[in-house]
Amino acid sequence: MKLSPPQSLKNMPQVNEIRWFHRLWLLFLPSLLLLQSCEDQVIGPPLVGPLGDERVAVLCEGNFMWGNAKLDVISTDTGGTWIWNNAFESVNSKPIGDVLQSGLVAGNNLFLSVNNSGKVLALDPVTLKQTKSNTTLKSPRNLLMVGSELWVSDLYANKISVLDTSNLKTVKEIAVGGWTETMVRWGEYVAVAAYKGEVLLVNPSTRVIERTLKVDSGALHLVVDAAQQLWVGCSVNGTASLTAFALGQIDFMEVAHWSMKGDLGSIQLSRNGGTLFVSRNNKLYSFRADAQSEANMSMLIDPGLTQLYGYYYDLGANVFYFADAKDYVSNGVVLRYPMDNPSKKSLHNTGVNPSFFVRLP
Repeated sequence: MKLSPPQSLKNMPQVNEIRWFHRLWLLFLPSLLLLQSCEDQVIGPPLVGPLGDERVAVLCEGNFMWGNAKLDVISTDTGGTWIWNNAFESVNSKPIGDVLQSGLVAGNNLFLSVNNSGKVLALDPVTLKQTKSNTTLKSPRNLLMVGSELWVSDLYANKISVLDTSNLKTVKEIAVGGWTETMVRWGEYVAVAAYKGEVLLVNPSTRVIERTLKVDSGALHLVVDAAQQLWVGCSVNGTASLTAFALGQIDFMEVAHWSMKGDLGSIQLSRNGGTLFVSRNNKLYSFRADAQSEANMSMLIDPGLTQLYGYYYDLGANVFYFADAKDYVSNGVVLRYPMDNPSKKSLHNTGVNPSFFVRLP
């Protein structure tokens, strides 16, 4: 904290200013020490310090038009778990932008999509130093590596941008009819969730949409299970659905479909890909890949959070991370929940609206 002497002291000799600062320092020192002892966050660690065996980046959206997005990093090793708040700002000496949407580690890059800033950034995934950027995009959402290219879905642009990962320049734009979200590789295709109620099947070689699968409105989430079934999660206005399609050469048969009340979060896979996880109603549910209805779902974890805004399953560590957006304006928290030892769960303060997680090397 930088202190300025009262106006009446500004013209006094320098020695009196020094004494004034010295007395003020002695006055506030006990309080500062008390505050430090109560702090449960670690601001750091320094870049040359221990990085932890398990490092997960927490992407905090911030608020639309506020420019208060943050990137925090949670690290865990045998000594415990700690969080590095404002990691991007600490390393790059600048804010990250407006609405930090999603991220992806590929090769020697941590790619970040910053939605309302219209940009995609590339960072060194260890030091978090920014190395490249593309600031010409409309409203980037989700990211997928397709060969050596980075594909970027978009909210308003009516296109998918294809970027050259060596310099992040746009090399191709794939025209689509509206808002696109999650993308996954499915057989020979790139499957793209189109919010209006479709899954677009794009040939990655020609970059042409060859097939379209009809689903419910609000298509947001995609995942491919161990049986090569494509699961589609749709969520809009408090109504949600899950649909599964079998991979085929000619027809892509719908093998499961059911509707539910309440919004639906992302779909993620278990270690063997035979069980799937989905968040809804502030809880985490699981279901087998052969599930046929909501009756086949079971609650796995109730994290006890105010507003479950996102989650992540770390397959290697067998750990869940749950993001609590609270009131969507205050700083959020993340609950780290180790499945092998739930008694070691821990809460960590983050930026505003934590929503997305990326495992770091």
